[in-house]
Amino acid sequence: MIHSEAKFWPPPSYIRKIHRRLLKFRKWLAREVEIVDGSSSYHFRCENEREFSRCLKIFSKEPGTVKWIISEVKPGQTFYDIGANIGVFTILAARKTGPQGKVFAFEPHAANFSRLIVNLIKNNLQSVVIPCSVALDAEEGFSKFNYDSVNAGTSNSQLVPLSDGVMDSRCGEISELKYATTIDRLIEAGRIQAPQHVKIDVDGNDFRILQGMARLLDSSAAPLTIQTEMNSPFAGATITFLQARGYKLAEKHYSRSALKQMEQIGDPQRLGMNAIFRKAE
Repeated sequence: MIHSEAKFWPPPSYIRKIHRRLLKFRKWLAREVEIVDGSSSYHFRCENEREFSRCLKIFSKEPGTVKWIISEVKPGQTFYDIGANIGVFTILAARKTGPQGKVFAFEPHAANFSRLIVNLIKNNLQSVVIPCSVALDAEEGFSKFNYDSVNAGTSNSQLVPLSDGVMDSRCGEISELKYATTIDRLIEAGRIQAPQHVKIDVDGNDFRILQGMARLLDSSAAPLTIQTEMNSPFAGATITFLQARGYKLAEKHYSRSALKQMEQIGDPQRLGMNAIFRKAE
């Protein structure tokens, strides 16, 4: 901690040198991680334990998601990563679409979005991935975005409605006033192109995001596959909503942490899971 009245800068040259060296040392402490998978490699910058853990578990945390991306995403296709966090699955999908494809990575959390951009640059994916800091919802308008944590790599932050249209007391570390839009609106405005595959993982608002792409799902440009989190109380509504638009539930899979919890509580209905839906022929 440095205490100062902020009136006497610059200090003597030797003090400035000490500060510069300390800041360089802090930058040096950040870990540069390279994940190698056969002929492919993935690069990440990690400045805290959560980021470090998220990168090193890329293939083991959600093996079902990895399998889905690797088996379904083809060169030249378009992929939506909704809830991209720091870009682990964004980068994996971009490797599959190749330079002729496109990935739209949606992440409203400020620190996660900042690290997402850094990781995209480190992987030379600026021409493939379009990072989008906008929040997605069922309808356009202002909402409250509650930060569970302001650190990069964290999850569980959520977009929630405003109380009487006014920002009320904060929830979590801090709340941000954020404008949300819908996938349908972005496509109809020509801002993004329709995808072949969609991943939604936003810790609770997944069903509302699906509602905000209803016109896309009803159109001839509807995605081939959709992976979304299935959390109560909207699991049943999600299945009904997608079945009404010609999608069949093709597969369910759990994260590694959910499987460990399942061993303890023995009730899969109480745990969130990922579900893959496929457009009927």
